[in-house]
Amino acid sequence: MTAAPVKQSHHRYGALFAGIAMNLVCGSLYAWSVFITGLEHDLGIARTDVSIVFSLAVVSFTAGNFVAPFVFGRIPIFLLPVIAIAFAGGGLVLAAMGDGYLAVIVGYGILFGFGCGFAYNTALQAAQHALPDRPGLANGIIISAFAVGSIIAANLLGIGVAASGVRATFWLLALVIFGAGLLAVVLLALSGVHLARSEARGANHANRHILGISWVGFFLGALAGIMAIGHAATIITHFGGSAAGAVLGITLLGIGNASGRLAAGVLSDYISARSVAALAHAIGAFGFVAVLSTPTGNGAIFAMSFAGLSYGMTASVYPSAVSIFMGRDGFGRNFAVLLTAWGAAGLIGPFLGGYFFDLTGDYRVPMEIACVVSVLAIFNAMRLPKTTFS
Repeated sequence: MTAAPVKQSHHRYGALFAGIAMNLVCGSLYAWSVFITGLEHDLGIARTDVSIVFSLAVVSFTAGNFVAPFVFGRIPIFLLPVIAIAFAGGGLVLAAMGDGYLAVIVGYGILFGFGCGFAYNTALQAAQHALPDRPGLANGIIISAFAVGSIIAANLLGIGVAASGVRATFWLLALVIFGAGLLAVVLLALSGVHLARSEARGANHANRHILGISWVGFFLGALAGIMAIGHAATIITHFGGSAAGAVLGITLLGIGNASGRLAAGVLSDYISARSVAALAHAIGAFGFVAVLSTPTGNGAIFAMSFAGLSYGMTASVYPSAVSIFMGRDGFGRNFAVLLTAWGAAGLIGPFLGGYFFDLTGDYRVPMEIACVVSVLAIFNAMRLPKTTFS
């Protein structure tokens, strides 16, 4: 299949800005924790029941990523954000209007999560065509926009919940989703970018090999990172850090996550993807060694900041590798497969951290596991080809 023609003018950058707009607002999916206490109070349910909503949203997010590539090339690109905001914004409206648990489950957990996943894959694919000669940079920008959006949303939505309550904040977020989606529609229409239809077909052996290595690397890196991220505050306080230190550690982790995504994307265009991936995992391993050798609050803060940087780089370099070595036309479909590694790591990582802490009363074993996993990921990364994009 030949690549769809890309309009070689500055107008194509509209596709990049459209992707940034979509991912900034859809990053609010990761700000879910600001709604937990309010929903517990409004619905009179336990935290476990509230947590199910986010678990469903993660599954739906993955499903949205899987579905999006089947639509690419079958309708004009500027209509793709319409589908995304119909699900994401409509889901938030349902969650805001409903007065029971089911409305939140369906509205936020299923529809909002699906719409965000659909938008995420659309944003990545559009950026690939906006910067056809810099696929790593394109991925880095879009993926880091999602992380930055989660940081911004956590603060603004927290203020909204405190001032107006959960339901009103759902409404406000829905309006922002609709606004960003309409902006993306205009930008994509003006960009002149067209997506090639992605037909289902068997991958050749070389492509399966690349995708397999990338899947394993993404899984191992995400497993170590999410194990740390899911317990970051308690890891810091367990090793003697204060509550303020825990907040600092989480903040540094978020900054590292966002900056690592952008840095890895940029580096993937100039040095081999396998070098960037190995560096990402080495940074994570170094942080875990630091807290194990210096089990103090400051050591834990240092480890969490490195874990965030490593996780961010991992989240960017493997999608970049898939684009660089397998081409941009099938990127949406290949990325959807790759994302299942993140989903698997997200289910296993936090559980392992909690299980071994309950078993031993210490976070040393989870940190040791994260360190070993990071080292294994380094060896896996070296299986990627040496060449860079040309």
